[in-house]
Amino acid sequence: MKKIAFVAALILCLCPSVYPQILNKTTGAVKPVRKLVVYDDSKAGAYSPSGWMGDLGSVQVDASSAVKPRSGRYCMRWKYDTTKKGKEGWAGVYWQYPANNWGTKKGMDLTGYKKLSFWIRGEAGGEVIDVKVGGITGDFPDTCSKELKGLRLSKDWKQYTVDLSGCDLSNVIGGFCWAADSNKNSGIVTFYLDGIIYE
Repeated sequence: MKKIAFVAALILCLCPSVYPQILNKTTGAVKPVRKLVVYDDSKAGAYSPSGWMGDLGSVQVDASSAVKPRSGRYCMRWKYDTTKKGKEGWAGVYWQYPANNWGTKKGMDLTGYKKLSFWIRGEAGGEVIDVKVGGITGDFPDTCSKELKGLRLSKDWKQYTVDLSGCDLSNVIGGFCWAADSNKNSGIVTFYLDGIIYE
């Protein structure tokens, strides 16, 4: 068994282009990094959409919506009602690790991943959404913060990518975040998410 493990580790060391790798500094073992699912077809991943922000009472979610999913049976539908005129004037949600972590605990070590991709579409088209990776502060702050601002959504599914090459991903609490501003949107902002994945 030890011989098989040694051969597998040797192959990974000799073929670094197959997958990004994480080196365990304690054991010296090389671990290949494959896809890390945040959300895909109603399947939740390691991160939890627990970090609700802004006008919380104006936000609703259906985590298993069957309304025109990108693929498979389901997608995630979010609604932000700007007509409720909350005092913040905006709303958003962080996917956190662990759940409800605002920097009081360490997040995940995502070293080796190069990008986060996700699919999104608007109900009517024209909805404006910001998307972010990292950015949570506290005693154990995120070591990375990257943002895509002012995404104007289409009625059709579109994939976006957050380039994480060169980022320090050793501590990532906020694995994904969306935010919407009532100054840039009107009425009920409805949009759909699917295939939120680290690669």
